[in-house]
Amino acid sequence: MAKNKLTYRNNGYWFLLPALLVVAFIFLNPIIRMFLFSLEGWKYLRPTGFNNFENYLALLTDPHFYGTLSNNVIIIIGVVPAVIVISLTFAQAIFGKIPGYSLYTFLFFIPVVLPDIVVAKILTEVLNKAGPLNDFFNWLGLGFLDQDWLGAPGLSLFTIIVSLIWKNIGFALLLFLARLTTVDISIYEAAEIDGASATQKFFFITIPMLASTISVYVVLQVIGLMSFLFSYIHVMTAGGPGYSSTVLEYFIYLNTFRLQEIGVGSAAGMILIVITMIFIYNYLFASRKKAAKAQEIR
Repeated sequence: MAKNKLTYRNNGYWFLLPALLVVAFIFLNPIIRMFLFSLEGWKYLRPTGFNNFENYLALLTDPHFYGTLSNNVIIIIGVVPAVIVISLTFAQAIFGKIPGYSLYTFLFFIPVVLPDIVVAKILTEVLNKAGPLNDFFNWLGLGFLDQDWLGAPGLSLFTIIVSLIWKNIGFALLLFLARLTTVDISIYEAAEIDGASATQKFFFITIPMLASTISVYVVLQVIGLMSFLFSYIHVMTAGGPGYSSTVLEYFIYLNTFRLQEIGVGSAAGMILIVITMIFIYNYLFASRKKAAKAQEIR
């Protein structure tokens, strides 16, 4: 019986095989070609043959490369914790049915449904030196807040971070609310009977219940902040001033299409893939280890 069940299960994979082959071709073919491009020298958009990993050496000796990587790290550190804290706070409040909770959910979710390029364009118009934000500060008599939010070296990356926080709160809020709706309400009622305050319920009930959801969100967000920032950088700051707001994804674009250093751009792309895969592998390894430990306890 067990053997028949195993055979039946294995037969199911044969039905998946055609789709898996198509997906593998779509995703693996560009990666393989990019890896081959990274091993070749290029002149006038034509390969000149194997160049002994010179593209990788040029990349690793380029100070701008490390600067772009550090910008990615700064964005991740600035965006992910802020989004989680804000989203958790509002998710708990909305779950408690505060007045106007439907309106808050709607307002937070508007940026999520808008395309990234639209959000970036709107924020560019609002935040530029002659934009309405600075006009508003001057109208309030707060002229010292009139800044070149997108053009100043010390502010451009900060502006990108704040913009990404605003854009991503809605998705995290929806994710956390969906998980909260599955929590047994009697747990909160029992805590209230025992005299637990709202803060205690938040830290000792809500956060533990959302721990797995938070970890999944962190993985998704880190992958997104490593690989899907092109629209914001290209529209809002074009990586500038200088390289002060350039991230690795935009660095690949600059080298490949602006400087026509296809080999260097491909090498940077391969490094981005390796970094992302290492992060995903570590997350999966930690998750399996945690699940195995929980199974042992049971």
